Amino acid sequence: MFQRRFVIVSGKGGVGRSTIAASLGLAAARYGMRTCVVQLNTRDELGRIFGVDASGYEPVQLVPNLPLFGCDLRPADALREYGQMKLHFRTLHKLVFENDVMQRLLRMIPGMNELVLLGKAWHMEAQEHGSDGKPAWDLIVIDAPATGHGVSLLRLPQTILAAVPVGPMADDARQMQALLEDPVRTALHVVTLPQELPATEALELAEEARQKLGMPTGNLFVNMVLPPLVEERQLRALQRAEPETPLMTDTIAAISAHARWHEAQQLQVRRLQKASTLPVIELPHLFCTIGRAQIETLADALVAGMESSESRHAPVSNGSHGASR
Repeated sequence: MFQRRFVIVSGKGGVGRSTIAASLGLAAARYGMRTCVVQLNTRDELGRIFGVDASGYEPVQLVPNLPLFGCDLRPADALREYGQMKLHFRTLHKLVFENDVMQRLLRMIPGMNELVLLGKAWHMEAQEHGSDGKPAWDLIVIDAPATGHGVSLLRLPQTILAAVPVGPMADDARQMQALLEDPVRTALHVVTLPQELPATEALELAEEARQKLGMPTGNLFVNMVLPPLVEERQLRALQRAEPETPLMTDTIAAISAHARWHEAQQLQVRRLQKASTLPVIELPHLFCTIGRAQIETLADALVAGMESSESRHAPVSNGSHGASR
């Protein structure tokens, strides 16, 4: 379920990417995996959810007694670290990277900020190790930007290699590209809502990731799916009930509106299940502000959905010979 160590969560703005990234991180940490949820130069959604300041460049623990951490990567910090790694001396880095001329030049390079952020994320997966020599992180969850910016971010290594095919930057871009295309290490999860426009964009994103970016994909998470309130026969019984009072009339109207909303959502869910090449996992609408308790609930739903999906797609064994078919 969490075999791949570098997980990217993307989707249209407003569909709950940060919520799903946090839920994935919490679910993995419950299994004992040392997990870091990485925000990319954005407002601190992890801090709002967990009540911990996760707006810094260095990872902080989000939940006591669980190996769940979070951080927010900023371009200036990432560039400083990258420069020090390449030049080895802080003083030399300050001379080269922190003078006004170089700062203005770097701001003129399209995609430079995004490149150093992606580079830092790649470094966390591939290079950072603990004192025991093992990777510092069992799982890194990237809370990627909304679809358009997210695709541009993931395409950056290709863009760099096309423009600058040789040199130190090209070498690093080539390794980033290898990570993004590695089906053993990487998975792109897509998040959507059960609505027509987000669903369409989610299908397009999944196809673009597979066809144009060459990225291995994970699941399509359909967020905020309404539960049914009553069955149709129960609604008809309520409509026939006596006496007809204002309270009863308003109640029936509300139930009917919910039923129409639920059916419209299910129409999109069925469309996604039919059209998506990714396993579709439904997540419940929680009708409240998202905090730690709600992330716990969503983590449970994520695990249940992924386990169910994996069991449906698992090869069937032949009882006599143990072969898959």
